[in-house]
Amino acid sequence: MSMKLSNETKVSLVTVVCILALAVISKNVLHAQLDFISQYGPVWMLVVYLCTREECKKSKICDNPLFWSIAIILITLAILVVYAI
Repeated sequence: MSMKLSNETKVSLVTVVCILALAVISKNVLHAQLDFISQYGPVWMLVVYLCTREECKKSKICDNPLFWSIAIILITLAILVVYAI
C-alpha cells in the first residue's frame, strides 16, 4: 500500500527543509542574523504558490510542484548568497 503525496504537501516539505537549512546555515556558518523578510523567504514563496495555484492550473509549467520547489530552493540560495557577501 503506497500513499501518494499531494502537490501542496510536496511543496510544503521542500519549504520546511529550506527554512531549516536557512536557519542552520545562517546561524552556524555565516554567523548572520536574518531580518524578518529574509528569514521567511521560502514561506513567502509557498504563500504565493498557495494563492496562485488555481491560476497556475492553466499553465503546464507553473502547475508542476517541481517548478515551485526549485523556485523555493533558489530563493533560499539567493538569501544565503546575499548574506554571505
